[in-house]
Amino acid sequence: MLQKTTTVRAHRYRPSGIEEVEVQVSAEYHVAFLLNGRPYLTVACSGTDLELLAAGHLASEGIILSENEIERIDIDEKGMTVNVITVRDANIISRLIKVRTLVSGCAGGGGDSVCSLPVLHDLPELKAPVILACAREFLGFSETYRLTHGVHSSALYDMQGKRAAFFDEIGRHNAVDKLIGLALMRGVAVDRMMLFTTGRISSEIVTKAVVAKVPVIVTRAAPTSMAVELVRKLNIILITGVKRDSFYVHHGIEYIS
Repeated sequence: MLQKTTTVRAHRYRPSGIEEVEVQVSAEYHVAFLLNGRPYLTVACSGTDLELLAAGHLASEGIILSENEIERIDIDEKGMTVNVITVRDANIISRLIKVRTLVSGCAGGGGDSVCSLPVLHDLPELKAPVILACAREFLGFSETYRLTHGVHSSALYDMQGKRAAFFDEIGRHNAVDKLIGLALMRGVAVDRMMLFTTGRISSEIVTKAVVAKVPVIVTRAAPTSMAVELVRKLNIILITGVKRDSFYVHHGIEYIS
């Protein structure tokens, strides 16, 4: 198993002087994702939950549509590869051709990439005290963050405030991909879940959520302008800037009491 953290030597400055110290940092690995044995993507990641990370990334890009399209996932930690083998009749090649950057079509109020995304319906009712309680638990949950201050986190909570999943990663996109991978590979229903993340909400994060059919995104950080535009088009509840007793709602205020 790959280590989540490692120790490095550094010099710490204090008013009393400079001293040599050992500092715990998040481990970073470069892992090659293969699709049916062919190189697809190399990601910088924490090296944990590689099966879920690979499956979640492919699902969030629209390349894999269901668990049934995956025959198996082979992980080689020594070789730093994850090989996703799909079933023969999966229409993978044509989907790969259609993959485009998430930026195109999101700016300026339209485009094929936005039009191809599903608009969510039947959004859940939320209670503000539950949102705040989940945020408190979420932000204090990561042991790796306490050790290193060098990871992002993502989690799924149900509408009653019960945590269903939690992942750390060195990048916020990877952390969300792991949640999507969990939903895909373990059959976790997310259409009545809140997605919590420590990172900024960009259009890419919104796109990942809507592809997975997660109706609510919550963060302590801020959104980008494109993310706000996108949640309003695709009907996702977006809550940002969560503090001890307050937050901002960019879409879906009528669902919160």
